[in-house]
Amino acid sequence: MKRLLIILFSLSLVNGFAQGFYNKGSIVSLSTNAILTVPDSLLNTGTIINDGDLRISGAWVNLGMYEAGTGQINFNSNLVQTINHNDQSFGKLTISGTGEKQFLANITIESELDLQSSVLKSVNNAKIILNQGAIVLGGSDQSHIVGPVEANGAGNWLFPIGDGTTYLPVEILGVTDATASATLTLNELTAGQTLTGDFEIAKLSTKRYWELVLGGGSLNQSKIKLPLSDDDGLTDNLDLLVVAGSSNPLDSYTSTGQSDLSGDLTLGFVTSEESPGVTFFAIAALTGETAIEVFNGISVSVNGKNDFLRIRNIELHPSNQVTIFNRWGDRVFDMAGYDNDQKSFKGESSLSGNKLPSGTYFYSIDLKDNNPPTTGYLVLK
Repeated sequence: MKRLLIILFSLSLVNGFAQGFYNKGSIVSLSTNAILTVPDSLLNTGTIINDGDLRISGAWVNLGMYEAGTGQINFNSNLVQTINHNDQSFGKLTISGTGEKQFLANITIESELDLQSSVLKSVNNAKIILNQGAIVLGGSDQSHIVGPVEANGAGNWLFPIGDGTTYLPVEILGVTDATASATLTLNELTAGQTLTGDFEIAKLSTKRYWELVLGGGSLNQSKIKLPLSDDDGLTDNLDLLVVAGSSNPLDSYTSTGQSDLSGDLTLGFVTSEESPGVTFFAIAALTGETAIEVFNGISVSVNGKNDFLRIRNIELHPSNQVTIFNRWGDRVFDMAGYDNDQKSFKGESSLSGNKLPSGTYFYSIDLKDNNPPTTGYLVLK
């Protein structure tokens, strides 16, 4: 195999070609409009500065430094291709050809990831990191990421993941916290594994669930959008489809509601009503019961559990009015369109904004359905 040994130079040519490329401790610079095609492997133990177009068909082994600059890099082999990028950044990364691309270390995308025609697969649990503002182009059954993906910053996040055969993208919509960061991983259910939920869930996906690990910031104002793919048999009524969440991977799933639905059980998407406040998520179908149930124990600022007044099925009655009184009959909370998420009681007065003291309170829930309001008491700790 013919190799080109670089000592120290700057590439400013329009087209360059090297069968194999071995940069041993030198500085190589591709200027704007320069194209370097490497049909074989590239080993870098020096520094590569890329303001041009680098196209590689063999293994990429970066043991030195790679400065992304304004350039792009394209892994385009029709054979299995290894990418060991030493936990560094690419500015613009294109995945093409038909051969699987196996990445052995974390890769950070600064501006653009273009998934054209092959699978980018994680080895050693390495992940793709999308910096704030990085865009994802393409994405299909033929080209997606198999492995964990991290997103950062405010905006709408797209996780272009799949299982190697099927594209199963997930979105987090409406992230308002610029410091927010989270990693998403797809988990396919194996033989003997089943998901279980609470009494309001009739069925859960028999295919898969997703793990969302918050790395920093908050997702309180956002929603999670999950794909439907060959989920026939969940329900005959698409209005009953919801995103379900849990703190455990295989059980205790509860509904986070449905704020939007597109497509069908074979190919579609379901968006949650509530923000993604737990770790594991799956597609589920509700039983169809519309009666409300009040979970009247509230423990705010203790352990993150039971920190709001949860009213099961309240989102099915969007015209509702929830009112809370103290033991002297004074109204301390009044809210229309209670939804267990953006509109909920967390131990604060909606009238003054002040935290309420621990004790027993009384609620009245009017569903505006020509029936008498539901009344009862709650305990605030």
